Amino acid sequence: MGTRTAGLGLCAVLALAHSPGLGAQEVARVLGVAIDRSELPAVAEGPAAELGRLYDLVWNAVSRHYIEQSELNATREEIAEVLDFEREFERRDRAQRARKLDELDRRLAGGELEPAERVWIEEFRAVLARLAQSDLENDRAPAPDPERQAAQHAQWIELWKVSRALYEQYGGIVALTHFGPFPHGARVALLEDYERRGLLQFSDAQLRERLFALLATRPQMTLAPGQVDFTPFWKRPIPPSYFPD
Repeated sequence: MGTRTAGLGLCAVLALAHSPGLGAQEVARVLGVAIDRSELPAVAEGPAAELGRLYDLVWNAVSRHYIEQSELNATREEIAEVLDFEREFERRDRAQRARKLDELDRRLAGGELEPAERVWIEEFRAVLARLAQSDLENDRAPAPDPERQAAQHAQWIELWKVSRALYEQYGGIVALTHFGPFPHGARVALLEDYERRGLLQFSDAQLRERLFALLATRPQMTLAPGQVDFTPFWKRPIPPSYFPD
């Protein structure tokens, strides 16, 4: 009797595990691919970590699809343009630092300096000297892997292209971040658009509500429409000098 009861119990567990909605752990589906609850952080890590991970999983899939559909992939020419910019920036950066270091050496050797001014110059000179030493070490190091470097640059290029395209299509609030303008409102609009089209589905309605409530929060720093400029850094002129005299 005990064996038979145990067998029935096992069958019941298996039936529950395969019953739609009862044993399923799917919380969302993006472009036909399920996001499982096990992919989210544990409850102990807090709701912010859970929503942050969910957003990353959803956004990575949606943005990649948007890039492909809108033909926003980084091109070889664009990657080469970024590399040229970085080489020129580094060349000018080294030249500026070398000139500044020479100037500080002359001021220190000149004699008449206030104690506070001398301390400031010596500290500044030490920083520039460390950077010069770092340049020498980098020159002796193996060159970076070209394919890996190209992939990293492609990510930056596509990020800027997507941001500009989304803002042009959806508008919305643009946040000001350390890395430049961020099309906050347009990103939310794209997710809502994908949801309307059935390309993004949430199995957990409560989790969906919490996610979009978080996305509805206005960023602390925003740009006025007339201030929005999605020109990437490698298409901007390099500043002639950024060291104080």
